[in-house]
Amino acid sequence: MPWLGEFAERGDLAPLDEILKDAAINPLDFHPTIWGAGKWKGVQYGIPIYCTTEILAIRKDLFNEQGVSFPRTFDETINIAKSFHDPDNKFYGIAWNAGRGMPIAHSFMFFLASARGSIMKISKPNMAGLSFYSDDALELTINNDLSLEVIDYMRRLVDVSPPGIESVDWEKRIQYFMSGQVAMTYCWTMRAARFEYELNSRVKRRVAYLPPPSLSGKHVSSPVGGFLLTIPSYISLGQRKCIIDAIAWMASPEAMKAHVKNGFPVAPRFSVCSDPEALDSSPIVSLVDGMARRNELVTWSRPPIKEYGLIERVLGEEIYSAIFEGKPARQALIDAESKIYRSTGKQ
Repeated sequence: MPWLGEFAERGDLAPLDEILKDAAINPLDFHPTIWGAGKWKGVQYGIPIYCTTEILAIRKDLFNEQGVSFPRTFDETINIAKSFHDPDNKFYGIAWNAGRGMPIAHSFMFFLASARGSIMKISKPNMAGLSFYSDDALELTINNDLSLEVIDYMRRLVDVSPPGIESVDWEKRIQYFMSGQVAMTYCWTMRAARFEYELNSRVKRRVAYLPPPSLSGKHVSSPVGGFLLTIPSYISLGQRKCIIDAIAWMASPEAMKAHVKNGFPVAPRFSVCSDPEALDSSPIVSLVDGMARRNELVTWSRPPIKEYGLIERVLGEEIYSAIFEGKPARQALIDAESKIYRSTGKQ
């Protein structure tokens, strides 16, 4: 999803609006936020085939044993992680993405989104859609007080994380949790399915899935990622019509329901999320559907503008330096904005 703007701007993708008129795809059956992720400047270029949201997974058995309430804020998450953190017995409070580059860049953007912030200026009425971005609209909001609070949270997370957290990525954080070594982990719902389905998981039926904690008093926001099916622009119009029929089948409620039943617990369609059999297959389905209906899913945490790849690379270095290498947080934020603007020539 975050690459859409770059590919569309380069002319790599075929517009789909015309051929969608005769396709067996009903946009109204998709959550508006998810359907909007396939748009660029008002044009539909992609069909959501699978979405995944960043959530917090916790060991509900341990929480119940100690009578601990589920965390809803950054501070509560830190305090609860401290209560479980026991390095002498090789058990730790929380696992998260902190590796240099893409992992820590994603964490920063996700934590910022869960605090209702973004790396760039967002038009609030258009927060559910992505079609309002334009070539000259890059106005970064990385250097602000909210970002400082997020960096402070990330630094506190380090103190209650497993050793070597500075190299942990998506796979390692899942392994820590699945092996029973941490009380909590941030994770994509796509990967969380492994907790229940993999044979070597030590946490089967012991996990609760929660919306990501936010700053105290802030509205809950859960970052969304996932995949879009697109058609290359070099494909002829006649072939595009055949391909959109194939996409319609791949993204159909029946196909998505089959995915849900086979361990991929998030589908972007209302008809699938309301299906009793799909709901029974995983508690994640109802969690994400509830957040979608409350407008808590956001796709602007990683805005799919053509500069996204550059922004991700810069944040991956600067935020890592602020968390692990002693660089002052404010200076890291200033440098991040300066490097991005300098590279894009926007300022």
